[in-house]
Amino acid sequence: MASARSGLKLNPSATPVRLLSVLTVLGVLVGVAGFLVPAFASGDGSRSERQEVVTRATDFAVAFNTYTVEEKADYQRRMKTLMTPSYFKEFSKITDAMFGAIEDKNQSSGDAKVLATAVDSIDEDSAVVLVAVNASVTSGEEKAAVERRFRWTVTFGRYKDEWRVREFDAVPTMTAELGEPTPTPSPDTQGGDQ
Repeated sequence: MASARSGLKLNPSATPVRLLSVLTVLGVLVGVAGFLVPAFASGDGSRSERQEVVTRATDFAVAFNTYTVEEKADYQRRMKTLMTPSYFKEFSKITDAMFGAIEDKNQSSGDAKVLATAVDSIDEDSAVVLVAVNASVTSGEEKAAVERRFRWTVTFGRYKDEWRVREFDAVPTMTAELGEPTPTPSPDTQGGDQ
């Protein structure tokens, strides 16, 4: 029995070009889908939640860095609306002690500028935001303020359907030292494949 042949003749030199063209088009489509699907899947709700938590982080950073020692009660009142009740209790104890220790220095902080915020993680009831803020601090009779740079990890929780600070920690500064570089072992000294 004779095999049936189609009337289609393949040009051997054009086949790799067609194959590469098809693969390129498929690669572009997969790339576009990989970019668009997460954006549409997350919906506007996720974006609005992120924006809401960033706004709260900014409000917190500015309020935290805007105080005068003589007005501790006002400062604590402003901070209370930004924190969960349990964290505010802890914060109040700390500020009572801190303001007592610097009372004679007539310290104040202001001109807070939030340089950047970034949402590290977020779900329906918690979020972690990285915040970079600079503030001007004055003490005593000094006229010139000293600019202080703060970098924080701020953890939020939901309280009465509102994002509230549950905890925040300073991001430690990194120090670099000059010296001799540490040699990187090569694969043959590690007993790897030869």
